[in-house]
Amino acid sequence: MLLDATHHAALHALNTGAEAPRQSGPSSVFVPLKGRREPAVNEPVKVYRNLNNGLYSVQAMAGPDKGRVLGYAASIGITKVEMKVGEKARQTVVEKGIRHVHAYSCGLYLGCADTPPAAILEAKIKVTYQPFVASRFFLRDQPDRKVLTVNEAWAYGADLWCDSLNEIGFEE
Repeated sequence: MLLDATHHAALHALNTGAEAPRQSGPSSVFVPLKGRREPAVNEPVKVYRNLNNGLYSVQAMAGPDKGRVLGYAASIGITKVEMKVGEKARQTVVEKGIRHVHAYSCGLYLGCADTPPAAILEAKIKVTYQPFVASRFFLRDQPDRKVLTVNEAWAYGADLWCDSLNEIGFEE
């Protein structure tokens, strides 16, 4: 899928500091929780896979909604991404086999879509997290390559999709 006009404008705004247009109404792919707002472009967020609905949850990391889940989307774009894993919680998951959220991608909100942009999907570079395989995020096809940061990624399906290995910060 190519970026629509709203997403192109949002990326332009990210790069230039201009005001980004908001996508809203029935055509929006953002599903608000309890009537909450969609994050603004460049707003700090925490993104994680919702274990109940299969979508990605978007949690505010600043402002009046700090700590609250704002809503959900099938695919969420974020920049300046840092991967976080709660190690104590991961150990509990591994020991007891009971799933709960303990791994996050933190960064600046780009937008949401039904699927990531076509170029991202075509690159097929996937970063994933599986607590029974490794204690950190890693490249899906190279579990020994642990990932700490990504310049830009789209959370989609079970992975974070990127378009270049050059944009990934690996653990030494």
